[in-house]
Amino acid sequence: MARAGRKDRGLLSKNDENGKIVGWIVRLYHEGRERRFGAFITKTEARDFYEKAKQEQKQGRFFPERYQHGGYALAESIIDDYMKGNSNKSRCNDKVFAEWWKDRLKGKRLNVISPALLEDAQRDLSKTTYVRQKGDEEKGIPAVIQTYSKQTVLHYLKFLRHVLNLAVRDGKLVRNPFAQIELPKVTTGRTRFLEPEEEAKVMKELGPVYANWARLSILTGLRKTEQCHLRWEDVDLKRGILTLPETKAGLQQYVELCDEAKSILAGMKAVAEAEAAANNRPLSPWVFPSKRLTTHIDPRNFSSRVFKPAVERSGIPHATWHALRHTMASRAAMNGASDFLIAKMLRHSSTALVKRYAHLRPGYLREAYNGISSFGKAEEGKPETVSKGAQSDQNPSPTVTETGKDKTQQQAATA
Repeated sequence: MARAGRKDRGLLSKNDENGKIVGWIVRLYHEGRERRFGAFITKTEARDFYEKAKQEQKQGRFFPERYQHGGYALAESIIDDYMKGNSNKSRCNDKVFAEWWKDRLKGKRLNVISPALLEDAQRDLSKTTYVRQKGDEEKGIPAVIQTYSKQTVLHYLKFLRHVLNLAVRDGKLVRNPFAQIELPKVTTGRTRFLEPEEEAKVMKELGPVYANWARLSILTGLRKTEQCHLRWEDVDLKRGILTLPETKAGLQQYVELCDEAKSILAGMKAVAEAEAAANNRPLSPWVFPSKRLTTHIDPRNFSSRVFKPAVERSGIPHATWHALRHTMASRAAMNGASDFLIAKMLRHSSTALVKRYAHLRPGYLREAYNGISSFGKAEEGKPETVSKGAQSDQNPSPTVTETGKDKTQQQAATA
């Protein structure tokens, strides 16, 4: 018979001065000495931690140091640990997400990350904010209005959810609070791309310098971050190849350059070299340098200060920088490129995300419908099929060339 109170073994209540329970402590014996962990907010959390710890002890995976300081690690340290071990730091702007969450959760431990806290963070991400760069106020530069789309908000939330899932896996957290909230639903809307006349309007508003940057994106399909991070050492104009050391896929990738793209990059390099010589300084290693020249241009800053205002002035709705990448894919589809080829141009691992461009291909569905219409019907004017016997009389072996016939037959055929 089970001992009474067995399910509460190792659990000690934490009471205030009035005797009211305000938390729970877990008591464990490890390596011959008593250790206490907590306080936990609820008895269920304390019991779950106790059972998990006992299981880890049996498997030799229990390390008390992970659960010190009130039972849970700081959220900032968990995010830092994840980023140190994350070999794909460029994916979905993980660095940006990590810094935002570290600032948001500064000084907070994992056990205080509640569903309510996450919902508050989601609401704040969805609000319109005003961003200033350092020194802008002194220079009289107005703040930039920044509004995150639903898709971007979802990326921020998914980043922290993944980090907390790893914390649960490693025994640093009992359960993920994201399990109790509903993430925003994002519907896949129209795949936005620019028509030639729309492109002309945007390029006019961008001006000759920035228009080349946008045109290069259309010609290569580079993502905004990939393009801004491009170094001259990664540009091979002779072979017509760009090398991308870090990509969204986490792998080194290559981009073929057409003649126009090579011409744009060659012109940009010539201008940069001339400016460097005139100012008696070395060439910046970045293809798209910032004003300091030692760093590349900030993608978000460029988008908010240059590209978005130009798009608004041109009157083109819903056209983001990523729409330039869609423009390349859509034009490839309209030129008759297959899904496989478009996937290769976009550097996708499969054709799953390319299906959205299929409807743009000439005759995409018409041929299929015509095939159904003609199914089972004899085509008018089609010559009768030559029987196998007659075929064998004319040429016993289809692989035999004309040299296999005698000279008389060759002369008759020629005549």
